[in-house]
Amino acid sequence: MKLSKKLAVILAALSLMVQPLTANTVMAANDGISTQSINTEAISTLLQIDSSDGVTRCIANVIGKTNTSRIEGTLKLKKVTSSGTTTVKNWSVSTSGQILSVSKTCYVLSRGTYRLELKVKVTRNGTSETLTASHTTKY
Repeated sequence: MKLSKKLAVILAALSLMVQPLTANTVMAANDGISTQSINTEAISTLLQIDSSDGVTRCIANVIGKTNTSRIEGTLKLKKVTSSGTTTVKNWSVSTSGQILSVSKTCYVLSRGTYRLELKVKVTRNGTSETLTASHTTKY
């Protein structure tokens, strides 16, 4: 991959790292009602698939508020089909600090729509909350 293309990927990922947490980003288990986070400053995902060779970059970032002691969860790459989704790759992610930054690379073999899903439990001052974020793209 050319240096300019790598630089563009890095800059795109960095710009998503500081995405502010909004009600649209956080999904609560309250009958679909979105709420503001009590433990998290920001959460973001980025899914990029190289159209020439299927190289796939899966990037996820979570920034906890001060005193965050643990962030743990799963990062899943899924293929979207007419009957639902199929998991292509699944990673466990965790940190014992305030910032979780994950970058994974894999290959997709067939064209279609793919979704990167991040689900994490953020623990701060003894209180935990679960957050989700996703990004969908076509290959």
